Amino acid sequence: MKNDPIVDEVRNNGLALAARCNNNIEAICKVLKEREQTSGRRVVNRAPRRLIPKGS
Repeated sequence: MKNDPIVDEVRNNGLALAARCNNNIEAICKVLKEREQTSGRRVVNRAPRRLIPKGS
């Protein structure tokens, strides 16, 4: 399979962030939440929906 440069860049950015946070998931989430709030972009949160099995 051929490597996709965009996928490689996204993965490398994720690995770099994890390294800066010492691979601590709580620290990674904190950094991402801070970025989310300071980005100026609109964040959409949708309420979870119950899945209905097919044939019901």
